[in-house]
Amino acid sequence: MILPHLHPRAAQVYYIIKGKFEFGFIQENGANYVQHTIQEGQGTVFSQGALHYFINNECQEASLVAVTNSEDPGRIDVVDALFNVFPQSTLIATLNGQNPTINRSIIQTIDPAKGTPECRRRCKLS
Repeated sequence: MILPHLHPRAAQVYYIIKGKFEFGFIQENGANYVQHTIQEGQGTVFSQGALHYFINNECQEASLVAVTNSEDPGRIDVVDALFNVFPQSTLIATLNGQNPTINRSIIQTIDPAKGTPECRRRCKLS
């Protein structure tokens, strides 16, 4: 899985070399969530700042290439920013006063992510 992230200074193009991927993105300020599956020979474009992710749900080898229209696109991993970077007080304010218990040490912020336990079990990954 390519974790939910955005590029504040660039648009990004993904091209599927092999296999099939599910992707999703959120339009500006959560106006619309779009989810789709693309396969070998297809591609998609994410506009600058679009929050997006990719996941291989097929248990088959897959690869893609990603390019941006900037030498310095930047990258913000949303989960990392929200749970590992911002102070707890900011998280509490964001969640309307709720104070969740979060084990920050298990939040994975490196691509590719391992996927869900169900996906790892189904694909026989340890």
